[in-house]
Amino acid sequence: MSDTQSTRQEPSFSGAIPFKADGGYMPGLDGLRAISILIVVIAHVGFENLIPGGLGVTVFFFVSGFLITRILVAEQNQHVGAIDLPGFYLRRFLRLAPALLVFLLGSWLMLLPFGVKVDAGHVAAALFYFINYYDVVREWFGWSERTIPWGHLWSLAVEEHFYLLFPAALALFGKTHQARVRLIVTSIVVCALWRAYAVMGLGLPHEHTYYTTDSRLENIAWGCLLAILLDGAPRTRARLAWLVGWHWVVLALGAILATLVYRDEVFRETLRYSIQGAALFLLVLNLYALRNLRFSIDLLELQPMRWIGRLSYSLYLWHVPIIWIVRQVMLGDANSLERLSPLGMVIAVALSFACACASYYAVERPLFGLRKRFGGKPVETLATA
Repeated sequence: MSDTQSTRQEPSFSGAIPFKADGGYMPGLDGLRAISILIVVIAHVGFENLIPGGLGVTVFFFVSGFLITRILVAEQNQHVGAIDLPGFYLRRFLRLAPALLVFLLGSWLMLLPFGVKVDAGHVAAALFYFINYYDVVREWFGWSERTIPWGHLWSLAVEEHFYLLFPAALALFGKTHQARVRLIVTSIVVCALWRAYAVMGLGLPHEHTYYTTDSRLENIAWGCLLAILLDGAPRTRARLAWLVGWHWVVLALGAILATLVYRDEVFRETLRYSIQGAALFLLVLNLYALRNLRFSIDLLELQPMRWIGRLSYSLYLWHVPIIWIVRQVMLGDANSLERLSPLGMVIAVALSFACACASYYAVERPLFGLRKRFGGKPVETLATA
């Protein structure tokens, strides 16, 4: 085969970040997590009308699907399609549960002096990862009073449901590359069609399409699809080369911008999530495959970005109650429509990082070695949105 033919077969991947089908570390992903959590925190601290916090959650979902799928497929490749499901679930428990338990207890104690109530239903919903459906049902029946600021844990519930369902589905129906592609594409299509029917046929409200697992799994599945396609043989990856180029990057960025500015209600509850998922597929693909975007990987690999990315789970857990407390102290009412002063915002963000650091270094990090004993990869997989 001539050099010209080789270049034609896989033109844009030859000078890109090498893809290793071993589930190991991928450069830049910690940086993507950093961008995601910063979007969420900045939005929640007082810039909801300017910063699309929901987009940060969507990016979290995508990256989580990408990372977890790489790890699971690598295990399948090494063990002829088999996945150690008990080992996977145990590693997920060790990754998620300790920091969550510390957060639930710690935030409850911090909020006690402010007279914040906590009911058994919210505790159970947070502990057993059904808080997204719990809060939706409360909205349906008009029980909208928040007893404690744990509503942001809905995204953990979505991801936990993914962790429970996807490995088993992959083990049963995804033993080959082609079967995995069919499984994920089918999941994306079914989820999108169900969401459209839920909105236009059943008239289900915004709370359902935004918070529930059956609606939001599609965003995770787009990340799964990219991981599976990149896991294929070089010839398979070469077929993606037509999706690599600056025009695709511009199109993807434009599509995301359009989903943020177009305010039609039906669109926002249906096609918005599909378009954002497809756009993230294109952006992350080009991030690794387009040679001229290598500088973006270098920026995402800067130590501050990687550090924030590693803190992302704990930072996501703690920032909402911390912001609530700062608002309560400085404004007299955490639910006030008034925005925090710049000083208040700085204090809220600083305290959120302080709590996240304490959680990461005292709770999360000491358990990394234990997770590896049960077959965990040396990559810190994303656990939240």
